[in-house]
Amino acid sequence: MGIEALKNNEANRFFHLAEQAADDFLSINSLKEIPRIGIVGEIYVKYNDFGHKHVVNWLVKQGVEAVVPPLIQFFISTFASQEARIQGNVKERTIPKFAMNFVENLAYRIIRKMESGILHYPYYFPISNVHEGARDASRIISTNAQFGEGWRIPAEFSEFAHNGINNVISLQPFGCIANHIISKGIEKRTKELFPNMNLLFLDFDSGMSEANIYNRLHFMIRNAQLEVPSVDQHELVDAV
Repeated sequence: MGIEALKNNEANRFFHLAEQAADDFLSINSLKEIPRIGIVGEIYVKYNDFGHKHVVNWLVKQGVEAVVPPLIQFFISTFASQEARIQGNVKERTIPKFAMNFVENLAYRIIRKMESGILHYPYYFPISNVHEGARDASRIISTNAQFGEGWRIPAEFSEFAHNGINNVISLQPFGCIANHIISKGIEKRTKELFPNMNLLFLDFDSGMSEANIYNRLHFMIRNAQLEVPSVDQHELVDAV
């Protein structure tokens, strides 16, 4: 249905399809409370199943809800990044502020309209305001740090912490020095602000042992299980 709507340029149908998808998932979901683990990191590895060696699907099979921030947040972060560079005298304003505000407000109107149909879904995770994320990130690192995923990583750490997700995995390719610096470099400050936060950094390359990855993930799963009172700990640990 979505492909048909796309071919026919019927964008408004997607709002109904989102609501229908939420209802369909709700009809088959047991709604039991399960451990949640947040996923952050370099954009390709974070969203590409092959790039992260199927880690997200593996977590799901272990009875974990892997919370991956929506891809749209990466693109709308441009609004906050541009403003940070201008306010920090890193670059001059080339696009009038009112024009940027107009485009940003238009984007958020579409996002909120899409979200309005899935607010009733128990696992609904809202798309946060990018400027609020930038303010949270600025407590950890300058928002002018925009190499790699830049301030988006600490912003996502903060968002997870505010939503009660205290176990987070950072995924990055071994050769992406920018993400190594940002992600691992802010670990100490992140834990100072969020003492309950457990962070696991996974670096991926062609020679990375899958056994090593999954062994480290077992400990993260165990930590996540301990935060869910309704979970039978012995049963779940045996299952993984």
